[in-house]
Amino acid sequence: MSRDPFADLAAITRRDEPMARHTSFGVGGPVRYFVEPRNWQQLRLVHRRSVDAGLRFRIFGRGSNTLVTDEPHPWVVVSTAHLSKVERQGNRLTAGAGVFLPRLVTRAADLGLGGLEGLAGIPGSVGGAVAMNAGGRDSCVADHLLGAVVVSPGGEPRWAEAAELGFRYRYSIVPKAGLVVLSATFELDSKSPSVLRDLRRGYLDAKHASQPMDALSAGCIFKNPRRRIDGVRRSAGWLIDQAGLKGTRIGGAIVSPKHANFIVNDGTATAQDILDLIALVRERVREVFNVTLRLEIEVWSNKE
Repeated sequence: MSRDPFADLAAITRRDEPMARHTSFGVGGPVRYFVEPRNWQQLRLVHRRSVDAGLRFRIFGRGSNTLVTDEPHPWVVVSTAHLSKVERQGNRLTAGAGVFLPRLVTRAADLGLGGLEGLAGIPGSVGGAVAMNAGGRDSCVADHLLGAVVVSPGGEPRWAEAAELGFRYRYSIVPKAGLVVLSATFELDSKSPSVLRDLRRGYLDAKHASQPMDALSAGCIFKNPRRRIDGVRRSAGWLIDQAGLKGTRIGGAIVSPKHANFIVNDGTATAQDILDLIALVRERVREVFNVTLRLEIEVWSNKE
């Protein structure tokens, strides 16, 4: 094999690719290889060659829940963006891992298939949404998921029932089990397309009113804690707000004045600015409420 393990895959491979081009935060250093396979067979080939070359292999969706640190990374990052087919079978809708979740929500509404409208406005890919059980105020991906086609990078695709994937709040076993989601199938309900479009629009309007939807961000930074404050379950955003942190800035990273559980990039932030602001927020909330906030986003660094 050539010293470049992907020399014959030039059509789907970029070298020294800045991850800032691919993350919703707009930050992230270059990775050695950024590969966009067109099917699972290519994905498996890339994995095998990565292992043979001693390179770390990482699956990447839309980058909407990921903070990649600033330094160069000796990784092979594999994008699922081209696994983007959507198919209907009766009341079931199957979407490839690379399908943009808002596109799927819109498609379901147009087809008169209800159940996904509560996910309106959540960015990211279907594969990433399944892996983290993404959700909004009233629903999450697992609510209507029948199952998914998954593969361990060196193995064969198989069907996994939703119950196998160990869903709970913002969690599935997919990442820890070393699985890659290739597609997901949702069991939905027949409803009027116009009603579903109105519901979808209502969720979008509510998000735009309360969240910095147009800013460079990765959505909610922290999971909502389980612990009660004065007998009441409080959101991470409420704790951060009550700790007086809205508008706090480090470099180009800012705790959003609109929603305290969002950190936004004003266009000049580095990943380190964001990490430093995350650390400051966690420390202050711990001091004020004795609550340790847990990250909802993933941090990719060479220190992992």
